[in-house]
Amino acid sequence: MTGVLGVTLGLALVLSSCGDGKSSGDSAGGGAKSVVIAIAADPLEYINPLNENGSPGIQVAQAMFAPLVATDPNSGKTVNVMAESVTPDKTSQTWTIKLKPGNSFQNGQPLTAKDYVDSWNLTAQGSTAWKNNGFFSKVEGYEALNPETPDGATPKPTAVKTLSGLKQIDDMSFSVKLKVPFSQFGLTLQYLGLAPLPEEVRKNPDAYKRKPIGNGAYKLDGTWNAGEDIKLAKWDGYKGPNAPDADSITFRYIPNADTAYNEFLAGTVDFVDVPPTKVKTFKTDAPDGWVTAESSGANYLTLPAWDARFKNPKLRHAFSMAIDRKAFADLVGLSTPSKGLIAPDINGYRDNACKYCDFDAAKAKQLLQEAGGFSGPVNINYNTTSATGQIFAEAIGNMIRQNLGLEVKYTGKQGSEITQLADTRKLDGLRFSGWGHDYPSIEDYLTPMFKSTGDANFAGYNNPALDKVLAQGDAEPDQEKAIKLYQQAEDIALEDMPLIPLYAKQNAYLHSAKIEPRVSKYTGVQALYSTFK
Repeated sequence: MTGVLGVTLGLALVLSSCGDGKSSGDSAGGGAKSVVIAIAADPLEYINPLNENGSPGIQVAQAMFAPLVATDPNSGKTVNVMAESVTPDKTSQTWTIKLKPGNSFQNGQPLTAKDYVDSWNLTAQGSTAWKNNGFFSKVEGYEALNPETPDGATPKPTAVKTLSGLKQIDDMSFSVKLKVPFSQFGLTLQYLGLAPLPEEVRKNPDAYKRKPIGNGAYKLDGTWNAGEDIKLAKWDGYKGPNAPDADSITFRYIPNADTAYNEFLAGTVDFVDVPPTKVKTFKTDAPDGWVTAESSGANYLTLPAWDARFKNPKLRHAFSMAIDRKAFADLVGLSTPSKGLIAPDINGYRDNACKYCDFDAAKAKQLLQEAGGFSGPVNINYNTTSATGQIFAEAIGNMIRQNLGLEVKYTGKQGSEITQLADTRKLDGLRFSGWGHDYPSIEDYLTPMFKSTGDANFAGYNNPALDKVLAQGDAEPDQEKAIKLYQQAEDIALEDMPLIPLYAKQNAYLHSAKIEPRVSKYTGVQALYSTFK
């Protein structure tokens, strides 16, 4: 999805899959226990899980860093990894985390509670400007580290450097006091944005942007420069559970998804996502080496909340109802139209949550008139490194032009440039975006994208009423009651519509003859955890 749309995505996908488990092609990557994974995205500039919430970087972080807890691929239950125990108080407001003894970083430094406390405090400081800062917004004392700042600007350094709710108890234990009870906090600890950094990295993070030191199953193999393949070797010091089978892994970043696909067919990589341009041919291109899966990713058209022309909700509803989702999903391939903001296989999904997602050109025109029309051309931004970026943009643009009578123009840029312009509130016009949860909860679709402080608030959306309902859902210990509150938050977001739901996609992958990717309805299709034949 990242390669197709050029957007930031959470990595974890809950999937149900089918496939043949065999491949007719020659294996790539050399030795029997090596695997080359192609990622259709711009090359990484750095590796730091605390400053990364996109799929291209998190895939590498999964190999190099170990989380506190994880989802078991067989049962779907939460299991401990670096944590020995995660214990809430009676209200689920204060959580105590005890670490397993004997773990260390790849530089030999023992892993202690101080590493988590100091790493989290560093990320929580707004002036650090790391992407996972917003995760700590639920922790007591967050506001002191994140003073109010003009939209799109980086907060200035503050005198306070630590979260008052984050306390080290002893060498192997620490506690987290939240501003309000949050019964799902333990589940969130599997997110790699909470990975620890060793002391030497914390002292000078920029010096380690391209020589990361993790605590996971793999370490950097040799030197790595921006734009090069990322080569990892199995680290013998990893004592955590469920170590992957490969002795070495290479992540190869290829900006064009079609090029990445062709590299697989040429035998130079072992695993690749199938791009939209190949959804009708991949089964014959690699008849014995494909797997498909229902994805928990959701895809949207994002409207810029910072542009006054899009301020009226009726205008946004008009844009939504001008889109023929069935036709667009057919164009994308392996896709179904979306009628809400949540992926279909998440508990709490409703089939027709959206009142403005049915195609109705006449109603769309009426809503546009009631909103007072639209001034100037509608600009649609697309990712130039995607073979289908312009095609998808023009498909949406044609619907807006034909069904609303508006002038449309298109701007092609690299996905990373589009993201940066949007993050600084300088992007003109619409863009495509997508999201896949980091832990299997309806809350993880709503908080990142629609809470005013959300890490993936693509549109710059801010509604105190939604923030309030989200907080009520967070504080509700009864899961079914919590879901009802989260659904109320989704209703508010759908009424405001900063993001227009477009489609949910079935993912497809190709793999070489020597590997069998791990496939789980709980943790997805993962090349990292391939078994070797």
